[in-house]
Amino acid sequence: MKYLVLPLIAAPLALAACSKPSSDPSDAATPSLAPMVSESEAMAPPVAPGASAAAPVDAPVANATFPTAMRGKWAMNAADCDPTTGADKGALTVGEKSVKFYESMADLGSAKIATPTEVRAVFDYEGEGMKWQREASYKLEDGGKTLVLTEFGEDAPQGPRRHSRCK
Repeated sequence: MKYLVLPLIAAPLALAACSKPSSDPSDAATPSLAPMVSESEAMAPPVAPGASAAAPVDAPVANATFPTAMRGKWAMNAADCDPTTGADKGALTVGEKSVKFYESMADLGSAKIATPTEVRAVFDYEGEGMKWQREASYKLEDGGKTLVLTEFGEDAPQGPRRHSRCK
């Protein structure tokens, strides 16, 4: 009985090995040799010959801190710069490794980008008795006059928020 089973298993395998490969490139059984490219990689602008590309967004940046030009108090409007009025709910203060908001604080965690004009990282937030993590980007624009905060994630505030430096 054992001797009858072996030819039954080997015959289909031998036939499959001798079959002619499909010439249809859309054949799902044909593996692609093309590298997998994410949408963000496909949309990246080309780098000129001799120029260096920026570090990949997924590469962690060791010992990241906020650049000196980013540190200080920033406000969404002029009233945010005066804490005595109680209308400073849109203010934030950037330190070396943290950001203080009106009722919360964010500690700089795992950074993905840390340049003189941008820090993008996962931040550990704490405020009003709660703790959470969220990825955010802080970017200087307008020659350092504007700080743009963009948070990422399903529960993140929508769109970038622009802040001006308090004097």
